Amino acid sequence: MINLIAEIGINHKGSFENAKYLIDQAAMSGCWAVKFQYREIDSFYKSYSEIGDEILFEEIKRTHLSIQELCDLALYAKSLGLKSGVSFFRCQDFDSIGNAINFFDFFKVPSAECTNHLLISKLIETGKKVMVSTGGHNLSDIKKALLQFKDSNLIVFHCVANYPTKLGAQNLRFIDELKSIGFKDVGYSSHDEDFEISIIAMSMGARWIERHLTLDIKGDGLDDSSSSEVSDFIKLRAFALQMNNILGESKRLPNQGEILNMQNLGTSLYAKKKILKGSEISINDFDIKAPRVGMSAGEYLLHYQKKSIKVDLNKDDALLSGYFQQKQTFKNNKLFSFAREKKIGIPVRLHDFQYFSNILKTGVYEFHLSYGEVLSENLFESINLLDSEDVVSLHLPDYLSGNRVIDPISDNKITRSDSQFIINRSLEFAKLISTKINKKVPVVGSFSQRSKRERYEVLDDLFSYLESHTSDEFNIYPQWLPVYAWYFGGSVKLNLFNSLKDINYIVKHKKNICLDLCHLGLSAKYFNSSWKDWYKLLKPFSRHFHLADSIGVDGEGLGIGEGDIRDFSIFLDLPEMKIIEVWQGHHNQGLGFMKALNTLYKQDNKK
Repeated sequence: MINLIAEIGINHKGSFENAKYLIDQAAMSGCWAVKFQYREIDSFYKSYSEIGDEILFEEIKRTHLSIQELCDLALYAKSLGLKSGVSFFRCQDFDSIGNAINFFDFFKVPSAECTNHLLISKLIETGKKVMVSTGGHNLSDIKKALLQFKDSNLIVFHCVANYPTKLGAQNLRFIDELKSIGFKDVGYSSHDEDFEISIIAMSMGARWIERHLTLDIKGDGLDDSSSSEVSDFIKLRAFALQMNNILGESKRLPNQGEILNMQNLGTSLYAKKKILKGSEISINDFDIKAPRVGMSAGEYLLHYQKKSIKVDLNKDDALLSGYFQQKQTFKNNKLFSFAREKKIGIPVRLHDFQYFSNILKTGVYEFHLSYGEVLSENLFESINLLDSEDVVSLHLPDYLSGNRVIDPISDNKITRSDSQFIINRSLEFAKLISTKINKKVPVVGSFSQRSKRERYEVLDDLFSYLESHTSDEFNIYPQWLPVYAWYFGGSVKLNLFNSLKDINYIVKHKKNICLDLCHLGLSAKYFNSSWKDWYKLLKPFSRHFHLADSIGVDGEGLGIGEGDIRDFSIFLDLPEMKIIEVWQGHHNQGLGFMKALNTLYKQDNKK
């Protein structure tokens, strides 16, 4: 955990109201604490005839806040969930505030007093966190002054005491040195012109980041030029929250977005001719073409050369890794009967529905549409392949042409019009499906766009639009989403249908949704919440389910039982449709779907 401290110092310009506003800014940006400075103004300077002292004294006098004002500010910070601290330069200043020390959560010793043993000892004795900046001192002096406190409540800050510190003068490797000589808790006190230096310090192991917060970096205060405005603090907080994930681990595992991109951008091996089971094949037996639905040439050359396949291949069949292994067997009839009983199905595309409905006879299917398929003249042909006993849902396209996300209430007139056209044509398809199977069809959409509009305004408009299009043949349900979604080949942060604010809206207004359990796990993890607690709130309003496991904040589409959710048995007796959404479940003749179904069957029998 990296904690961000907003040093308010003298940037309030002596104004109590300015100080309160800076505290508001610190709270808004997600800081851990705010910090002030205190000097007993009447006794601090013996003289101030030197030029530097004269300037500094005038600034300190101009920006002085009383002990009572600092205590009031500490209480205000606490009301916003912030810790508060104060810097002292002398024991006399510390002693002068008396019981007011109880208003503060930590104390700071500035670089100029790094070796002030008397002051540091006095602060350590309070039992509260004591932070000491080491700017302007060499390693020998730091060790002599501070190592004696290393096993106490001391936090040592690397610091370069220039105001501001120019790019290139930071010497951040000294953070490693402080850790190596025995200081267990190390931070970085930043006076840099470039706030990004603090991000580098985080990456090097600084667990505390102190930086001055100002209203205007171009202001006339002495500290303004070495400070940041709130926008920088928001960025620092975002990096602090994700630093462990940014650094990751020494092992290299592709994420789901990369896997998807390898599929979207890559090629596969396709048989040039019929190849019989048991044949030893070579790369020359295949054409290399897109799309990647099987293995790549590289995967074959690395792992499968001179191995024989276990199945017959027809001309133009893609080569799959599963063809080199004995086919995994399942108790198909039992699993398919279980799936029909529990309304557990698989996602299908228009072009592969006939194939998968023949080999995975769950009788429960969800058509996942693309905008190109919706615009196609062949959109409605798959209806002829449906059986009247089938249970079917429909997933609206996520995208429009031109790398746009579907948004039927978009502020952009063209995007709004195109989205509504795609949705209306999809609903025609849903209506025909409903007529064929004589059942109401759940229609699911990923509605993720807010632009700059307020959350509740968007939700009001979206649900109004969806409810106006509901009919006797279908219902339209917005899908619960992750915070980080894999859009357009990368990870995109979403801010709709993934937070407690959205849950409160759904509960208050009794709005129905499609609950994607994988997305539920990811979004709850992002907010450090329990997916089980969120599920209890959303369960009464969940009319359709997607099943896949999750890990972390963006580990999407894991196999059932392989992630943070693990046990799906509590969902299996729900009367609503449940669609298996494990990533690449359709590969190797639907092996991923069969594994998921088999795991669900076993979990159900253990109840």
